[in-house]
Amino acid sequence: MRLILLGAASIAAAMAACGADAQFTPNIAPPAAPTDPAIFRGLSQPQAACTKLFTREFGERLAAIPDGPAAINSARIVPAGGTHGLADNDLPEICRVEGLISPTIGFLLRMPTSGWNDKFMMGGCGGPCGTYLEDRIDQALVRHYAVVTTDMGHKGPGWLFAYNNPGGKIDFAYRATHLTAVVAKEIVTAFYTRRATHNYYLGCSTGGRQGMIEAQRFPADFDGIIAGAPVYDELGDAPYFLDWNTRVNTARDGSSILTADKIPLIHAAVLRQCDALDGLKDGLLMNPLKCGFDPKTLVCRAGQDTASCLTNDQADVAQKFHDGARNSKGERLYWGIPWGAEDQWINYFGWVSPTTRQYTGAGYAIAGYLGFGSGAPEGAGYRISDFDYDRDPSRLAMAGMIYNPSNPDLSGFRAAGGKLILFHGMNDNNIPVEASIDYYLKSQRSNGNTSDYFRLFTPPGMNHCRDGDGGGDADWISALENWVERGKAPDQIIAYHLKAPYPSVPRAMEDYGAPYAKVTRYPIYPALYDRARPVYPWPVMARYTGKGDPASPANWRPQN
Repeated sequence: MRLILLGAASIAAAMAACGADAQFTPNIAPPAAPTDPAIFRGLSQPQAACTKLFTREFGERLAAIPDGPAAINSARIVPAGGTHGLADNDLPEICRVEGLISPTIGFLLRMPTSGWNDKFMMGGCGGPCGTYLEDRIDQALVRHYAVVTTDMGHKGPGWLFAYNNPGGKIDFAYRATHLTAVVAKEIVTAFYTRRATHNYYLGCSTGGRQGMIEAQRFPADFDGIIAGAPVYDELGDAPYFLDWNTRVNTARDGSSILTADKIPLIHAAVLRQCDALDGLKDGLLMNPLKCGFDPKTLVCRAGQDTASCLTNDQADVAQKFHDGARNSKGERLYWGIPWGAEDQWINYFGWVSPTTRQYTGAGYAIAGYLGFGSGAPEGAGYRISDFDYDRDPSRLAMAGMIYNPSNPDLSGFRAAGGKLILFHGMNDNNIPVEASIDYYLKSQRSNGNTSDYFRLFTPPGMNHCRDGDGGGDADWISALENWVERGKAPDQIIAYHLKAPYPSVPRAMEDYGAPYAKVTRYPIYPALYDRARPVYPWPVMARYTGKGDPASPANWRPQN
């Protein structure tokens, strides 16, 4: 079947014919095949090209890669329609290659057997990794990219891989990402008989950390990087942010001080005070950092119905959620979560009941397995409740030098001609948005104006990596392509709020216990979303003009 990319007029006609609520996912048409048959040698017989990767000569080439000798374990053709045994009917036929980089780094490379767009993209992983998160990079594969992902040097969920495993920690920190890029490019070149014209990276959360590490430490690996919600403090984020909020909301008897029934009360008060700051009352704060809400205003007065107010202790908890972790001297150790994201307080970390606190104990003890940097790792015996906010920050800092992408100096990346898009949702309840803002400001101080190669976007209402009450989905790939390949810097990103349930999702995957739907395909079909708004490079925010449909990005303007 021939794939056709519909233009705007054709899409509108299709909508009219099928009805506004028609469930339709547009396919991305592959680029036209080159006319010179010589450069198509690697694709003339896909099965033979895949098999050719097993030759002794090529195997010796991979085994001789400096610092990362590699081998291919399997290479096979997968018909169009999916790599997972499920009906992902928009995926092209591929040569699927699984391999190993010494000693334990696994990688999965998928290469379209026809219509390759001459580009390569690496996808990041999430949490502790340990598997190939194919879904997160499928959006590039349907555009006929060659795509790769890595397990970061270990198999299986959780952090046990790092226990008494110094090499595994190095792989997870940076080695697996860099060497997977190096090895995958060699295989891509062998399969297509030519190198990719552009090399890109896309990742969020741990994947965002991988992208920032690449920009800082291996600036020549990629022409462009999309890094979302990076983990800037691999060991510290758990005690400083995730467990801090659980700890400050736990009474002596183990119950929650601030309970779920009070969240709507607080959220409504926040909106009353700050919702109109962007020119529109719509239940969404475009810039929550400018909201000066004080939860003490909700403390019960004498004779007031307690269902409509807070106790002093509950107001204190809400303020601590917002302010972030402190030591006993009141010194700030980390950032909190902005006002407007109160719905995110009820989560799988158990900040507010009735959710199960599944991340207490050993399952939540990232620091216990990754190690503090001095002495033996604590391992399964460590409890996050053992963390001391006065004693342990300096211990975390030693190991953090390995994992954390905290270097603001991007001069090497700039010199290599790279472009970096950093995004972070305002309502993120895994990693605070102010961590990315802090990095951006430090980078400005270190490098001067970075707008020609590094821009930060903070979509309002976006949760961790995507989704949320605001615009949780955006076409980051096209924005990066336009910047790298056409010199058009992203002056705005259009963020879409998808209707629920998203009609094209054939499956979901589990990540930290929460369902992540199949990543949106672009160009997105209008029937799939109910709101689209511009997001400008930080610190510029969008403001409603006061005229026209607020669901249309045309009716918003930038405001400093």
